[in-house]
Amino acid sequence: MRVALPVFLLIFCFVAELDAQKIPGDDSFTGPVKPPFFFAGDFGELRAAHFHSGLDFRTQGRTGLPVFAVKDGYISRIGISPYGYGNALYMNHPDGTTSVYGHLSKFDPKLQEYVKKKQYDSESFPVNLMPEAGEFHFKKGDIIAWSGNSGSSGGPHLHFEIRDTKSERAFNPLLYHFGIKDNSAPKITAIYAYPLTENSNIGANRTKKRFEAVPVPGGYRLKNNAPVELYGKIGFGLQADDYFNGTGLKCGIYSATLLCDGKEVFGFKMDSFSFDDSRYANSQSDYEEHILSHLWIERLFKQPGNYLDIYNTAGSTGIMNFVEGKSHEFEIVVGDAFNNKTSLKFRTTTKKSTLPLNKKSINKQFLFDQSNVFENNKIKIQIPKGALYDNLGFVWNMTAQPKGCYSELHQVHTKLVPVHKPYLLSIKCENLPGNLKEKALIVSVEPGTGRRAAIGGEYSGGWIDVKTTQFGNFAVAVDLKPPVIRPLSIRDKKSLSDPSKIQFNITDDLSGIKTYRGEIDGKWILFEYDAKTNTITYTFDRKRIVYGKSHLLRLVVTDNRENSSEYKAIIYR
Repeated sequence: MRVALPVFLLIFCFVAELDAQKIPGDDSFTGPVKPPFFFAGDFGELRAAHFHSGLDFRTQGRTGLPVFAVKDGYISRIGISPYGYGNALYMNHPDGTTSVYGHLSKFDPKLQEYVKKKQYDSESFPVNLMPEAGEFHFKKGDIIAWSGNSGSSGGPHLHFEIRDTKSERAFNPLLYHFGIKDNSAPKITAIYAYPLTENSNIGANRTKKRFEAVPVPGGYRLKNNAPVELYGKIGFGLQADDYFNGTGLKCGIYSATLLCDGKEVFGFKMDSFSFDDSRYANSQSDYEEHILSHLWIERLFKQPGNYLDIYNTAGSTGIMNFVEGKSHEFEIVVGDAFNNKTSLKFRTTTKKSTLPLNKKSINKQFLFDQSNVFENNKIKIQIPKGALYDNLGFVWNMTAQPKGCYSELHQVHTKLVPVHKPYLLSIKCENLPGNLKEKALIVSVEPGTGRRAAIGGEYSGGWIDVKTTQFGNFAVAVDLKPPVIRPLSIRDKKSLSDPSKIQFNITDDLSGIKTYRGEIDGKWILFEYDAKTNTITYTFDRKRIVYGKSHLLRLVVTDNRENSSEYKAIIYR
């Protein structure tokens, strides 16, 4: 048997600019925190709709550890947000790189005061500031901030990146020298085989199959150690993790290579990537498997609509065409950034099984390399070119109007298929009262539970239009409930349980919180928002309010359908 590598209409090779890809890799950097270093996340790890763009340094499960400038430079950007990186610093260096520090608790005092003034000037907690070049200069090893848990952090840690200043392309920080040492190879858990056409099969099955791996001297083998029976066009996937010197802290892998009979047929390496391409993580991963089982599986083949440039096998997509009855030897080599490697070897045989025709019904064939439209008198779907990773047998179904909704329930394909860029979804409203037009929005409806989540959208001529990056089950609903404000540090609208701060819990049951505004005696005050806990906190500031008197506190919270709640209290401070 021979293994043929099919050529798609276009073959995408590595075409990024060499200057953008160049990794200095020198030893002029110091660590952003004190050693020893332990990691909660690695560069290039698969995440929901993106690749992880840096290293997550563990901070002993607490906040407040000093964070150091890794190299001489100046602060070029300061970001404050209840989401994403939270409190973040961006530092430009003379070598053309930028270091990024995210999820911080607080900054160097002069930076902190600068940020606070800008927040009061703009009357906004979230800000994106660009100080003048050199206004805030630090030397390598200076304390620039303290670690925290701000933004979308899942626990106290420091998110750290190195980028090319000009292009903002993310570099793998492990290729620099921070004194990080690792002499343990990644571990392989399983491989997957994927039939990619109607005529392909694995054994006597048309569905993908998982094969568990077991360690043996010198690497891994499949648990049953039997040849894998394959026929037709097949792709492979890999479940593997890196543990950084055997610490037990599981992270993603740096590289993987697929070899057939000793010849490299596919591979990837996570040296760098463009943020514009980060969403291709949905294609590099087995998206369906992650949704169903929460496992991260790396594809060892390239879907035709995936234009990511991390692949290092020119001219090959990694899709194997098993056409004749001859066995073959495969090897998957997995490595880390310290050149520690392990491998799994397995054999294949070819066996064509006679399987019944797949009678799956589709509404329309969508092509990955062009725009696609599906519409009728109930729904309109406009998918732009580049939104799909592969051709798609699109499925739409409609069922009865859910209780409390103003449209039928529309099954728009399945949430198990990812969408790379936003498409336009329009749903016809049914019996929507005129006074509720501004309150209407599209919601996703979870099968079985009926749980609803806001997608958004705007009313236009009897339809609700929204741009979204997900398939699923959708309907039109209305949001009439205002947000809920719950005081955490004020009793009876007058007594402070904590004289240093004021805290509230603010929540909304559907469309989500759009704005909040806090005032004392009619003047805006800085409430810091932690979206993870739905908490806003104001710390009393002697520079901005007069102590030793009663004050009128007012808080207004508005959701994305302009429903508002107000809280007032007379407090003494």
